[in-house]
Amino acid sequence: MVQLQGCTITIGFANRGTRRRNDRLITMQYSAIISRRLLWGLLLLTAITINNAMADSDISEKIILGWIENIYVLPDGLKAKAKLDTGAKTSSIHARDIEHFERDGEPWVRFHFSSETRLKDEEYQSAKRKDVITLEAPLTRSVLIKRHKRPSMERPVVMLPIELAGKQYEVEFTLADRRKFLYPVLLGRRFLKDVAIVDPGNTFLRTRTVPRREDEDNAQAEAADEPAEEHENNTDDDQ
Repeated sequence: MVQLQGCTITIGFANRGTRRRNDRLITMQYSAIISRRLLWGLLLLTAITINNAMADSDISEKIILGWIENIYVLPDGLKAKAKLDTGAKTSSIHARDIEHFERDGEPWVRFHFSSETRLKDEEYQSAKRKDVITLEAPLTRSVLIKRHKRPSMERPVVMLPIELAGKQYEVEFTLADRRKFLYPVLLGRRFLKDVAIVDPGNTFLRTRTVPRREDEDNAQAEAADEPAEEHENNTDDDQ
């Protein structure tokens, strides 16, 4: 009986030892699982934090502009009003008398630009007008513009330097006859997305040159007469 009991006791201790080892193994397995999940959670939190920091940095680097701002068309430095339109994909600039030519075997364009869009044809040829300049630029490409219920139109595209809010930018412009619009320059979201946040309730936030009340009154009067922009789709534009 004693031996049997001893054997029983020995077996009992062996079973307890096995259970302890199994419990330790299970505990280690759970700890490993929890550690992995904590690590993944920490990595995810770090990625989210970095992403938010980068987004905040991108936003902080952008300037807040009104829906109308003054720009300077370089190199002449002619001041002109620009409409900032996030509903338009591409930027466009008023161009009259567009002429294609070659320079050093490369295609170029020459055109007249004025800060006043509603001049008479002969006024673009007048040497006395200080608000009319001649611009030349290499032809970057041409785009085919699809127009609603009208034939498609091909427009030249050029890169032009401008100054906006004290900084200089190279902007891709389509050359367009904007005589039916009040503003000779349209800045679209392809340019604005990396540069500015547009406040649609204000004008001339960074480029005011006359007293605020006069600016606001002029903008309201002009907006009442401004026709809707044609937000045309270019066949080679990303959607």
